[in-house]
Amino acid sequence: MITAVTEFTVAAPAQGAFEDNCTASMCATLTDVPGLCNARLLRPRKGAHGYLAVLNFEDDVAFTAYTSSEAFRAVHADPTHSLSDDNRITVFEAVTQV
Repeated sequence: MITAVTEFTVAAPAQGAFEDNCTASMCATLTDVPGLCNARLLRPRKGAHGYLAVLNFEDDVAFTAYTSSEAFRAVHADPTHSLSDDNRITVFEAVTQV
């Protein structure tokens, strides 16, 4: 399993709009991506500002295909990204799953 995690830093005044827009964008662009097991937007707790968008793919082939797909271009062109002060992506490979 390959997990792609994008961390977004979002100022408090923009958090509501960010959540609404990111959720709508994920639902509109990710529902039919081959090999995508699930996608989640995680909200920070206790006043932190770092949201996480977590996408789990069956394997590296599915993840690589996604990065060159129309769905990838659409989700990354979404204006939701402008609501964040910063973002970064980290890709992980599962070592253990229980």
